[in-house]
Amino acid sequence: MIDTEVSRTFDRRSALFLTGGVVLTSVLVLRMLQMQVFEYKDYSKKSENNIFRIQAILPQRGDILTDSGTVISRDAPIYRVYIIPEESNDIENLVNQVATNLNLRKKTVDRIWRDIKKQKAFQPVLVTENSNWNTLAKLSAKNIPGIHISTGFSRVYEMGPAGAQVFGYVGAPKKPVPNAPFFTTGINGLEKRFNDDICGQMGQTVLITNAVGRVTGEDKAQYVPPISGGNIRTTIRENVQKTLYDSLAMNRAGCGVVIDIENGAILAMASTPSFDPNNFKTDDSEEYIASLLDDVAKPFMNKTIEGLYPPGSTFKIVVALAALESGAITPNEKIFCPGFWEYGNHKYHCWEKHGHGYVDLIGALKHSCDIYFYQVALRIGIDAIKQMALRLGLNQKYMDDVLAHEMTGIIPDRRWKERNVGAPWVHGDTIISGIGQGFILTNCLQLAVMMARVASNKEIVPHLVYSENPPKFKKLGIQEKNLKLVLNGLEEVTKKGGTASGSAINVDGKKMGGKTGTSQVRSISKAERESGVLTNDQLKWNLRNHGLFVGYAPTNAPKYAVCVIMEHAGGSGPAARATANIMKELLK
Repeated sequence: MIDTEVSRTFDRRSALFLTGGVVLTSVLVLRMLQMQVFEYKDYSKKSENNIFRIQAILPQRGDILTDSGTVISRDAPIYRVYIIPEESNDIENLVNQVATNLNLRKKTVDRIWRDIKKQKAFQPVLVTENSNWNTLAKLSAKNIPGIHISTGFSRVYEMGPAGAQVFGYVGAPKKPVPNAPFFTTGINGLEKRFNDDICGQMGQTVLITNAVGRVTGEDKAQYVPPISGGNIRTTIRENVQKTLYDSLAMNRAGCGVVIDIENGAILAMASTPSFDPNNFKTDDSEEYIASLLDDVAKPFMNKTIEGLYPPGSTFKIVVALAALESGAITPNEKIFCPGFWEYGNHKYHCWEKHGHGYVDLIGALKHSCDIYFYQVALRIGIDAIKQMALRLGLNQKYMDDVLAHEMTGIIPDRRWKERNVGAPWVHGDTIISGIGQGFILTNCLQLAVMMARVASNKEIVPHLVYSENPPKFKKLGIQEKNLKLVLNGLEEVTKKGGTASGSAINVDGKKMGGKTGTSQVRSISKAERESGVLTNDQLKWNLRNHGLFVGYAPTNAPKYAVCVIMEHAGGSGPAARATANIMKELLK
């Protein structure tokens, strides 16, 4: 009885196992049939993708050039050193040998070890791409297993920090380009704006790999060569650019622009503090970039077009021409300056505490008398002032098609104040506008354009990209006698007794005229005036006055216009001296 029950149990289990086996075998057969017959094409494509891998070949990037063709930014050949861990019997010894021969820093060695641990053993690990050929030749001669050297390109910035915000730099794109780990794109400046013109076209090679990704060969029939990028020629003049930058670097922060009055070409444009994009490729790049981002003086900012400043007394040029054109003043009329002017219930002060006495227009420009321009501004009104400011090129954009982040600035009027401040325009607003303070904001390029237009009586429009056919500019239509009168006043500025007499130049009889400007970045209270106004040396750096100078030369036949702004320099002296250095270089 017991044997019969065991036999039945065995038979049931055998039947179950047999049924299960048949079912499983049927499923496997059906799956194989599906994969090999019905889904053959899909798996065939996947198999091919595993066998062939497209590898991008990066083109040589085009150059950025000066007006004469000197290279500003270029691609230079480099040598990249890799190690392939699986080719070495002693990976630790291999890394040590590479580190010793290439004099690698500990942080670089640590990065190499991190890459080795996270990658497959047959995948190459980048060691460095900044070694010179002599060093690599010695390393290569040792025939150390696992070391490989390949060529590529790296961007070189010949002027370093001198104009880095303008020329820009390259870096990795936000979205990585497939199969092109070293692909770079323009990040800012001209490198970004003209990226499509100078980046070239990538080529490709097709690598043959096995199922795990190991390269076993190359399909040369599918090779496509890269096409190098084109060049961009600017209007920048190398020696002037360097002189401008060196002059600006004497102050902690500032900016400057040089314009050729004859054709509107920007011969130099720079901001300080700056940065050297060549340092972005070093072992210290992360720390270097972090220090730049922490700098309150904003090294990455192109202050010539992004920075907005009260124009201070440089704006008196606008007020003078507006008054002359409207007939509100005559050349010989004199206004008395005792050092202050009371209007209504407010006392307006001149920068010269003891006053200038009686001054006419030329004297007011020479000595930069505030009282004179307070009263003249009130006579003609803000509408006439704004009209002349726009005529002379303020409150306009010029670089929108070339450089990003250009600021328009503010030339206010009644509607502007009501819309932005929510209060009506008052006489005090007009009075303070007479010396370029209050709501008025301009950028450095606009002030350079203003000076170029005054010196030429033409509607100068600046440009940064070189053209074989320079533009021709329309006449501004300002009366020549009025322009001559103002220019005479600007000549006096650099003569004995003028506000920039210490910056006078004489290059073979060629001289410079211009206008100083000091713009306050803080309000001085009545209490402070009574107790004694703090000097700039007593203030924190960011509370000190900006110093400005707009100049032109030669005075007998103007060819160049310059604007220099020294941030928180305390006064206009450093800006005037910097302009003098630049003019000397231009007039040599």
